[in-house]
Amino acid sequence: MRAQTVSQMADWLEDHVPEIAARKLKLDVQKIDDLIDSLEILRHPVKDYLTMTEEQYYENESDHHLTLKHEQNQLQQLHDRVLVNHVDGSFTKSELNFTYNHEHPYADGKYDVTNDLHTIEYALEVIGAVVANTIMADVRNNLSRDAVLSVALAAHAVEKWQDQ
Repeated sequence: MRAQTVSQMADWLEDHVPEIAARKLKLDVQKIDDLIDSLEILRHPVKDYLTMTEEQYYENESDHHLTLKHEQNQLQQLHDRVLVNHVDGSFTKSELNFTYNHEHPYADGKYDVTNDLHTIEYALEVIGAVVANTIMADVRNNLSRDAVLSVALAAHAVEKWQDQ
């Protein structure tokens, strides 16, 4: 069920990014939060991270993929994103190698909602495919917490943009 839900959300986003970016359709951020929480990769519910400082996150949970430069800023202010863009390895040997790259939805100081929507979509596509083919323990042991948090940060930035 979980893999199907992750993949369905990725497919839905793929079909609706242009409408969301044109403000014709709203992203249901609560669904994204619930999906992330159901994966149980982050130690706390997504909502707890939004007001956590960069320093708190860095010291207690970060796997150091995110660029955290402002110790006292809340994570919801973070402009860096880590995109899950590929996975390889062996499911049978529990050797998963996720690859990541940084995304910058605030390039040139202006917010690019499409960038964040694609960050969410691509991550969910990769995660959904992996969840469908291996046990959750392997996903939890190999997937970057910073990348999962990036999905949530992107979703909440989209929500803030939608409410403007």
